Amino acid sequence: MTHYVALIADAAGRYAHVHVPGTNWNNVVNQLEDIGCEVVENQTDDYEPEDFGSLESLAECGLVTIAQLTGVDSNFIPY
Repeated sequence: MTHYVALIADAAGRYAHVHVPGTNWNNVVNQLEDIGCEVVENQTDDYEPEDFGSLESLAECGLVTIAQLTGVDSNFIPY
């Protein structure tokens, strides 16, 4: 499994960088579109492998997970 970072937008026009483990980029795009994201760009190359080590390191890099994006504390608005 590889780590990917997608720049996404929600229906309100807000942007986020989402960390998604996946087998390939197309799989990641499908996962994000299934939850209502508009996938803007693959930004994986802007991050180092150690950035994906823990939730704390993800947060330090400004990344969220799909679970955080769709969680009860999120203001994400799906398309």
